[in-house]
Amino acid sequence: MKLISLLTEKINKERCLTLLTRDMGYDKTEAKEALDSIISNVKNLPEEIKLYRLIKVDDKKDINIDEPGAHYSLNKKDLLSSHSFADGHGDTAYLITVLSPKKLVDTDETIHNNILYPHEQEVTLKNKGKGVKIVSIRKFKDL
Repeated sequence: MKLISLLTEKINKERCLTLLTRDMGYDKTEAKEALDSIISNVKNLPEEIKLYRLIKVDDKKDINIDEPGAHYSLNKKDLLSSHSFADGHGDTAYLITVLSPKKLVDTDETIHNNILYPHEQEVTLKNKGKGVKIVSIRKFKDL
C-alpha cells in the first residue's frame, strides 16, 4: 500500500528518535521501541477510520463542514473525558464525528504528534480534513 511506502520514505527516524530522547526523556532503546510502536499503529490503521474532534464555536453554523479540521482522536471516550483538547474560539463545544479514508492521514504529523502528545492518540489529517465524511456534529454540554 502507498501509505506504508510513504512511512519509510517520509519519516525521518533520526529526527523522531532525537525528539524522543532529547525532549521526551527516553533512553535510546526505549525511544526506538516507542517509535516502532507508533509507526506500527499508523501502518495498522483501518482503510476507513472513525475519528472524533472537539471544537468550540459560538454557533454550529460556524463550523466549516468542508474543512472540519486536521486534529482528531481515535478514542472518543478519552477525548470527552479530558475536555482539554477542544480547538476553536467560542462558547459552545461540539463533538464532530467523521469517517476518513486512510489516504487522508498525514503520516509524518501523526507520528510527530503521537511522540509529543502520546496520551491524545491523535490522527492528523491532510488539508484540514477536506474529504472526510461527517457522521455527526453534536453539542457537547459538559464543557
